[in-house]
Amino acid sequence: MMQPDASTGSLTFIGNATTLIRFGALTLLTDPNFLHRGQRAYLGYGLTSKRITDPALSIADLPELDAVVLSHLHGDHWDRVAHRGLDHDLPVITTPHASRRLQWRGFPRATGLRTWTAHTIPVARQPFGSQHYRAGTPPAGRTSCYRR
Repeated sequence: MMQPDASTGSLTFIGNATTLIRFGALTLLTDPNFLHRGQRAYLGYGLTSKRITDPALSIADLPELDAVVLSHLHGDHWDRVAHRGLDHDLPVITTPHASRRLQWRGFPRATGLRTWTAHTIPVARQPFGSQHYRAGTPPAGRTSCYRR
């Protein structure tokens, strides 16, 4: 994954509504869906959707995240792979309804926002250009030593 310029950032489209947003020291993931081609997302009321392409990245390929932004809690925006693979201590910014359900499912830092409200995400890392790695130099082909 390419390192973005600290003053401009980057967007990486992973698939469906899943996007990695990096700007300065902030790294966000939107609507995590990491199902593979052929797998089904459960939408509720007996409805499913079949994934037709693989995601561009896996959870293991992601850099350290500051938060997840979740538009709504349907299987095509928050799937079972994301539920199992993402750090359960990550802040998840979402709707009040989704926040309650995610807290019940083991994501204690899920925060529900009502329409037109704001939330501040603290960022403790350095911007991309001066990022330090906890485990030394990242492996070949990777831009981060962090695995989630």
